[in-house]
Order: sequence, then C-alpha cells, then structure tokens
Amino acid sequence: MSTSKASYAQAHQEHWLRDKQEEGGIVLLEDDSLWEISPSDRRKTERWLRVSTIAVEPIHGQGYAYRLKNTMDQETALANYLGQVADKRNIPQEAA
Repeated sequence: MSTSKASYAQAHQEHWLRDKQEEGGIVLLEDDSLWEISPSDRRKTERWLRVSTIAVEPIHGQGYAYRLKNTMDQETALANYLGQVADKRNIPQEAA
C-alpha cells in the first residue's frame, strides 16, 4: 500500500475511467489522476469498463484516503491518490 498523502482537489465531481494497469491495481481517470487500489478491491476494478462513471469520495480510516465508486454498477474500491500523470515521479513503471 502506498503511503502517499497527496490531496485530490476534484473529489465529489463526476469522472470516468480512462485506463487500468496491473490487473486493476492502478486506475487512471480522465483528468489524469492516478490511483492505487486496495488489493482486496482489485478484482472489482479489473472488471470496470473504460468510460465507466466514477465518483471520488474522501474517507477516513481503513488505510485508504478515498473510495472510488463506479456509479454504473454501484461497486466501490478503496484507493489512494498517487498524483497526476504529468508528474512522472508518481507513475509506477508499468503505467508510464
């Protein structure tokens, strides 16, 4: 699990899934935000379709700072915000 404490300014807005890496372990949204998904939720995010509508909700506890909700199928996944794709330091090698 990442220990990143990056803050995501566009929570509570509607987004869509642009890409996935590492069998659902890394999710990229249309605004170039990159997310690390909880290992226990990766089977769900692996099934999520590109262009699925995603809501980002800040949460406290559970070791993750955010919950991504696929509003098309009502599934949720715990996640940590890794930053923006433009910041190459935050992108796992497989997603670069």
